[in-house]
Amino acid sequence: MAAVPDAEAMARERRKESFEYTRVFLLGKRIKCTLTDGRTLTGTFICIDRLKNLILTDVLEERSIDPSDYKHRVGSSEPSTEPPTARCFRRVERKISQAMVPGERLVRVELLPG
Repeated sequence: MAAVPDAEAMARERRKESFEYTRVFLLGKRIKCTLTDGRTLTGTFICIDRLKNLILTDVLEERSIDPSDYKHRVGSSEPSTEPPTARCFRRVERKISQAMVPGERLVRVELLPG
């Protein structure tokens, strides 16, 4: 019977330590998030919830677009003469004032220097 309260106390202590670490080392810092679809979001960390969803402000989203996607959208009716290995992915950036990053989409989170 005494083991259950000890386990609960340890879990509570771990949550408290995690909260303190987040507050001291991450809150208000610039972080870079890599998502499952290859996008990266760089912004100021302001919030996280129990599902690991992040809220960032002053966000720069970067993504790569396959040439086959953007060549067809500009109205070009000519087939591509480039070999498949010579494809150049277009890097697209956009600025977002605030973004919610789903925790289930996170691959990597990096703390940026400065």
